[in-house]
Amino acid sequence: MVVNILIASVGGQGGHTLARVLAYAAVLEGYNVRVGESLGMSQRYGSVKSFVRLGNEVRSPTFGYNEANYLIGLELLESLRNVHYLRLDGKALVASVLKPPFMSRDDYLRLRKEDVILRLKHVLRDNLVIVDADEAIKRVGNPRTLNMVLLGAFLSASNLLSIRVASEAVIHVLPSKYVEDSLKALKTGYLLMRR
Repeated sequence: MVVNILIASVGGQGGHTLARVLAYAAVLEGYNVRVGESLGMSQRYGSVKSFVRLGNEVRSPTFGYNEANYLIGLELLESLRNVHYLRLDGKALVASVLKPPFMSRDDYLRLRKEDVILRLKHVLRDNLVIVDADEAIKRVGNPRTLNMVLLGAFLSASNLLSIRVASEAVIHVLPSKYVEDSLKALKTGYLLMRR
């Protein structure tokens, strides 16, 4: 068994950090893990993808279209652009954040968050969970921890990893000055999915 997870984000949102924490937690749980990342546009506001694969035996760090069991989206448009990676029975957990990548800002400045959410709902139907980013950030008090909110939501939706192990990974991977808020964000995302 191999579980494929695609993380879609914009540079500066912490997509790569989310992938590192998720991978470390999976290793702590005893999984074999491979991570692949798109590094070309990872500067602030560029389009960013991270591939995380975990299972009993994982050989390749990436996967193709229609192979992701989960899509974790930190930004709406990037999530919409990457839905083709999701399997028909896959699940998408997407933050309600519209922050178009720099390369496409002029084309998408007129877009409304609600329009992109409607499009995602049309494409993914019951396989989509929109995570209320505004509520989560208000609860945590730090907008830079949205990536950990989405990790918490993923933990709750997938039941692949425990929140205890993910908390250990946060403590190990992140600089100490970010740990407290990140742990709060992780728990917030987890509890948002339990309501």
